Amino acid sequence: MFVSHVALVSQTNRVTLGQLAMASAAIQKQVTRDFGPIWDIEASIDAFEKLSDVPLGYWSIIIRDDIPFRAQGIHLNKANGQPFALVQFSQNWALTTSHECLEMLADPSGNRTQAGNSVKPGQERVEYLVEVCDPSEAAQFGYSVNGILVSDFYTPDYFEPVKAPGVRYSFTGAINGPREVLDGGYLSWFDPISSHVFQLFVEGIDQEFVDQGPLPGGFGSLRAFADRYSTKHRTKAMTGTGPAGLFLASALGPGGGLTAAPEAPTEFDQAVNASAAVLQSQIDDLISNTP
Repeated sequence: MFVSHVALVSQTNRVTLGQLAMASAAIQKQVTRDFGPIWDIEASIDAFEKLSDVPLGYWSIIIRDDIPFRAQGIHLNKANGQPFALVQFSQNWALTTSHECLEMLADPSGNRTQAGNSVKPGQERVEYLVEVCDPSEAAQFGYSVNGILVSDFYTPDYFEPVKAPGVRYSFTGAINGPREVLDGGYLSWFDPISSHVFQLFVEGIDQEFVDQGPLPGGFGSLRAFADRYSTKHRTKAMTGTGPAGLFLASALGPGGGLTAAPEAPTEFDQAVNASAAVLQSQIDDLISNTP
């Protein structure tokens, strides 16, 4: 089985390496124990002090004070096609990091879809974007791993045509049936008849269907396009209050980490540094070009 490798990096002084390591351990346990067996995925999750420490071939998740589109988290792809994600710092940054990690593992390209009956009245079969955490992304539906709040996620049965007894539709059981969207969650899909992207947003008992229009050129992936239009909704849902007794960023312990004496750069170091510089340049361009 292919094993993915995910790197967590903090570019905000509000998340120390020690805190990052605690979140990394929790998400690693979540992936190994909960997510991986259900989705047939294996991955390692590791914390690094800076991008230039990340080995080649890792998919990076970077926690920052500022990210494009005012999102809590977004998935993007580097120039070489490898995925990466940006997470906006908040008290629930570990929850958002878990969310982005699981979705990146399930769909590295950002274009994975699953056919199913549309939840929108009047539409027929559509292609749902596979974003495993979105329908139950709100903090209230998260759960504890090592005392840290991580994201609920749906199972492959989520897209079944009808509800069946005894079927698990999300890991926590919060989702009770196929294509159900919970308070604070949303769902995105492509309608092949109109060639438009649609989204369903849920707040309380209110449902809002939004036609986002055709997918424009330059976005690179359906997921990047969908994320842009869900930012306000996601921020509200994922910075809310989670289950009682779980660590949030402010409760994670003081930072730490070992330091080593600097060594002369090798060809291996130069390759890693070059890769880090390319990714950092792409992030900086996104930040500077966002209104």
